[in-house]
Amino acid sequence: MLAIPEKDIDIWSVAMTLAQDAYPDLDKTKLNREFESFVSRAGALAKARDDPDFHVRALNTFIYKKWGIAYDTSDYMGRKLINRYPHGVLTTRKGSCANLATFYISVAQRLGFPVYAVAAPQHYFARYVDPRLFFQNIEPTGRGGYSPDAQYVRDMEISPLAIEKGTFLRTMTHQELVADMIADHAGHYAVELKDYPTAIAILDRALARDPRAADYWYFMGQIYKFWGFQEVMREVREIKFTRAFVFMQKALRMGKGKPLEEGYWKELQKKPAKRGPGV
Repeated sequence: MLAIPEKDIDIWSVAMTLAQDAYPDLDKTKLNREFESFVSRAGALAKARDDPDFHVRALNTFIYKKWGIAYDTSDYMGRKLINRYPHGVLTTRKGSCANLATFYISVAQRLGFPVYAVAAPQHYFARYVDPRLFFQNIEPTGRGGYSPDAQYVRDMEISPLAIEKGTFLRTMTHQELVADMIADHAGHYAVELKDYPTAIAILDRALARDPRAADYWYFMGQIYKFWGFQEVMREVREIKFTRAFVFMQKALRMGKGKPLEEGYWKELQKKPAKRGPGV
């Protein structure tokens, strides 16, 4: 998947391949059929006009009003496995920041809209890249509303260093998003399966494709730390702890800040972003 050229990437297909690994009994044929139907109905509304602002508003209407998709308020931190993959949005009509963003981008991509991922601390949102559109940012956890970059900087305390290095708020390529989706999938091996070597191997390959993903460098450090606690031999344990420190420090040098607290997401749901003045 990491070798797929940018022009050939289909975000939904990549997501389903990863989900199948986490859910071996997943009925991909059924879910693909349901997703294609969803996209077709969304397109009937959103493609009525050649206007990017209309596209976003129509998509938001279909996804959040007609379909009733919403943030899973029982899982603000995205710890449920189902909230790590976009098919979960289709089946439960709920999600976290990770799979709500990839689901939104998957739908937009199938419709031919230039919508790409944007990384923020422990978070992703979407961006419709078109010079005709002033309000390009799309917040999938906030019913598709708009927040300017400056608001993310203020609310998430993003440092100038993180902006300068392109760690956060840059428009990502689909290849970079795929790399981050694969890196996130490593969490299944680390958390659910406690298979630390495989998780590290997955992260290593994914980070080679998106080396600016500070959150996942930090996550690699956390895995080495957890792994170290399992080691009986002192020398091996110290090696794991040293690697944990190195990767965590690397993430901090890239501008990774303090972890967001659950309260941040709760407050976000109380005041969802708007698309623009008076909307």
